[in-house]
Amino acid sequence: MNLILKFILRTVKVIAIIAVIFVVLIVSAVSLINSSSIQDRLLAYATEMLQEKLQTKVEIDSIRIGFFSDDIRIYHLMLEDQQQRPMLQMKQLNAEIKMMPLLFSKEVILEEVKLIGLHAKLYKPSSPDSVANYQFVLDAFKPSAKKEKEKKKEESDKPKKKFSLDLNNLIIEDVDLVFNDKHASLGSLRLHKNWKGRYSGELRQVESSWVHIKKRDSTRVDNHLLVDAITYEEVNDNKRTIAIDSVHWSTDNHLPHKRVNKPKRGWYDNGHMNVVAHLKAELTHADKDSICGKLLECDVNDIASGLHITDLHLGFKQQAEKLYISDAVVCMKNTKLTFAKGEIQLPSKKQGRPFLFHTSDITGTTLLTDISKPFAPVLKNFKLPLWLSTKFSGTDSTLVFRDVIVKTTDNKLQVRADGGIEGLKDKYKLNVHFNIHKTTVQGNSKERIINQFTVRKFMMKQLHTLGTIHYTGSFNVLYKKVQFRGTLGTACGSLNFVFQLDGLNKYLTGHVKTRDFELGKAMDYPGLGKTSCSAGFRFDISKPRTAQMRRLKGGKLPIGQVDALVEESRLEGIRFSNIAAHIVSDGAIAEGKINMKGKLADILCSFSFTNTDEMKKTKIKPGIRFHLFDKKSDEEKAAQKAEKEKKKAEKAALKEQKKAEKAALKEQKKAEKAAKKEAKRREKEAKKLAESQAQ
Repeated sequence: MNLILKFILRTVKVIAIIAVIFVVLIVSAVSLINSSSIQDRLLAYATEMLQEKLQTKVEIDSIRIGFFSDDIRIYHLMLEDQQQRPMLQMKQLNAEIKMMPLLFSKEVILEEVKLIGLHAKLYKPSSPDSVANYQFVLDAFKPSAKKEKEKKKEESDKPKKKFSLDLNNLIIEDVDLVFNDKHASLGSLRLHKNWKGRYSGELRQVESSWVHIKKRDSTRVDNHLLVDAITYEEVNDNKRTIAIDSVHWSTDNHLPHKRVNKPKRGWYDNGHMNVVAHLKAELTHADKDSICGKLLECDVNDIASGLHITDLHLGFKQQAEKLYISDAVVCMKNTKLTFAKGEIQLPSKKQGRPFLFHTSDITGTTLLTDISKPFAPVLKNFKLPLWLSTKFSGTDSTLVFRDVIVKTTDNKLQVRADGGIEGLKDKYKLNVHFNIHKTTVQGNSKERIINQFTVRKFMMKQLHTLGTIHYTGSFNVLYKKVQFRGTLGTACGSLNFVFQLDGLNKYLTGHVKTRDFELGKAMDYPGLGKTSCSAGFRFDISKPRTAQMRRLKGGKLPIGQVDALVEESRLEGIRFSNIAAHIVSDGAIAEGKINMKGKLADILCSFSFTNTDEMKKTKIKPGIRFHLFDKKSDEEKAAQKAEKEKKKAEKAALKEQKKAEKAALKEQKKAEKAAKKEAKRREKEAKKLAESQAQ
């Protein structure tokens, strides 16, 4: 028994001595590695190996590994590219890692990671023969094909051991990155996980600049983006909030503003933008397949143009290549538009998928002054409240508007239309086309609409006389050209018209045709009755040209000319037909000549007026020209003979037509008479048969 006890004690003693020696050796080794002198020697050796492998300069001031404090610190890393230019610089990297979970449960717990002063300059030339300045680093650490094959085989043979990563705190400061002509910087990033396992974080001073080259004309556009702060918070398992504050985006194409020397043009120019914005969003679901959430607040203001969206909020859901929008509200100073549903197809060049979108009915109220400064300064005084409704769809180059309804709150102006815009990417191919199905303007709404514009008013009295106006037709807006066509219904009759506004040469041209139009009523000329006529016109709308003419002659009339053909009209009860009229106005006085051709003589008339509101004061000089002694040329004689033959043939054809119609009518009456006679005979026979059966 004593021998057994002695053996046990001796064995325990030996094991204890071995354990003490092992612990002493481990502690000594850890102490040596944990000492700064040993770590500096290892650092020098590792730096030398890196320089040999990369064939470039590598500098690391120091590395400190705390085995007892579980942290790693790297100070002042610098790596040059193969042209001896600083490519990567880092002031400090700290990582606090919990070692015990890593050793026993393969769980990587990063208590805190701090990165300070990361600066990188990366370049990748556009030519296919050139390589990026960082490619040599990727090539140096790329495994050989043989090793890669062996590694894959080992991984397939061995069961995969998954590591989990858990980060509690992340601090990043002073980041500056350059890639070719793109630049990005970050003031700071803070990310923290609380005791509930939920993250919150903040980014400060996010800044970026880049250059965009337009494909069409190779114009260089410099872009600059600065974001003061981005905050993120996980409120609960399903709810996350994101707030972006003070976004500032500006563009500069180094060209004169599009508005230079064009005072009627709007201030919007995508080459000179100065946008300030902020937004707040909420995510309710996020995984690799879908994202759901709400845009709670959004304010976007282009200070340069005056385009200001005061609020935008909506729900969104992204699934695969589709983005679904719900309950959207868009607000400006005097505008509020809403739509219940929208769908966007996200584009993909790789998959050949285009950008598409469509919405449900968009409805709301607006004042056009909200878009006057950026797009149409002529609308700056248009303070007539409008209600509108439309369905909206399109692509990256086209827009389509369906079921368009625009009306005033008193319903005295109503418009129904469909249309769209093509060629958005090229102003020379731009085509805005709308079909106006119905427009009604009642009462004094005509004057109210025109009075919203700061333009010279012409013929306002005549406009009032036209009463309620109905219009159907279409219009096109092309590059420096606007075209209108359609039918105008008024209290004085209807007009068919085609107008064209030539913005390049500054002329308004067109053609008007009407039948039985009460011209005297419209022009306040009582003796003039219903008129059937057609007319072409051309008016000068160039401000420099018309201003020069008015300085010379004054006046308030339009400047231009009208050529008309009156098919039929009555003046003081006398019927006139086939009258040619030519009117020329220099702004101060309008002079006209009328010629009514006859067989023996032409009735001539010249007139002039200075004010369309006082047509009763028109000065008229009658005249006559006889044809008795006019010598006609062979061409005129032949034309006259052909005209006579034509009329003779038309008369004969009309006679034959009437004769045939008369014969057909006679045959028809004869057939009807025979049918009636036959019907009476049958009726008589039926009556006799009925009487005989009764007896």
